[in-house]
Amino acid sequence: MRSISTISRRGLLTAALPLLAGLRPAGADVIFTPEQFIILPLRIHLLRSQVADLNCSLTPADARKLLAGINGIWRQAGIQFYAESLLEEKAEAAGLYASLEASRTEAHLRLIRPRETRTPATFHLYLVQEIRPNGVCLEFSHELVFVKATAELRRVEGGCREFLPRVSAHELGHALGLEHRQDTFNLLASGTTGTLLNETEIDLSRLNAGKFAGRLTPQQAMQMAVNRGGNGSALYEVLAALPGGGVAAEARKRLESLRAMRPRPTS
Repeated sequence: MRSISTISRRGLLTAALPLLAGLRPAGADVIFTPEQFIILPLRIHLLRSQVADLNCSLTPADARKLLAGINGIWRQAGIQFYAESLLEEKAEAAGLYASLEASRTEAHLRLIRPRETRTPATFHLYLVQEIRPNGVCLEFSHELVFVKATAELRRVEGGCREFLPRVSAHELGHALGLEHRQDTFNLLASGTTGTLLNETEIDLSRLNAGKFAGRLTPQQAMQMAVNRGGNGSALYEVLAALPGGGVAAEARKRLESLRAMRPRPTS
């Protein structure tokens, strides 16, 4: 499978953008119907380590809240991510990474990815405690997205209230082929809480999302969730948040049923 990082973000893709303009509503507020949403798999890695910088303090509950925030931002583009898996795992080569000290670069983050859970079949979000930038997407690759739990941003009017969802959504934007654009209120601006995307950015991110082999339509995501039985909640949660439609209603119904089946805590 071709990595999104290998897809040219210029040339043919740029030439195709005018053709895409007619496939979605015009205007500043882009609204997609439920059927137009693209569902992408995201593997969330909560890295643990004796090396303090790599020992992420976030919990699985924090990660689920983070994902909801990411999806709130990407909703404007008709793109949503579902938790393909949520892993708490030991950082790879932590000792080597720590030993590099001042000579360490962002590229060395490649070293800390656990080998057993690498795959090009899903987007990856690696959460650590501390790195120099708030986050980084190496080589515009969907396999190389890193964000620190201690991220801080400059607040702007109308921006995201919480820092981590914005930083993560920003880096996933790079994984979808978007470059920095220093408009204070834009999602691709550096260091602010801005979350907006312009029409060209929406078109390009949807074009690249549509080329990802693991993409799902809402109908496909629903069928996958049904096939997973009691393990389909991650997909149902994303589908239930779609802007109306039969799939969203069915997802909410099935999600409620799964929750009702969970054993209640005893006092």
